[in-house]
Amino acid sequence: MTRKIQLVSKAVWQYLNQPIGEDYPESIWEVQRFWYLYQIQLLETCLEKEINSETHYTSDR
Repeated sequence: MTRKIQLVSKAVWQYLNQPIGEDYPESIWEVQRFWYLYQIQLLETCLEKEINSETHYTSDR
């Protein structure tokens, strides 16, 4: 599977598995809004991993 297909399938899976009901007001039902927030979350995760990996290599010196 290509990387793009994996990204989209993971996003669709997370969208479909959102908790529903009155106890979960943070569920996002607008597909475009969900995709926008998903991309932001993915970018933040990638940047956090990059920062952690850089500090790992610089802390040894």
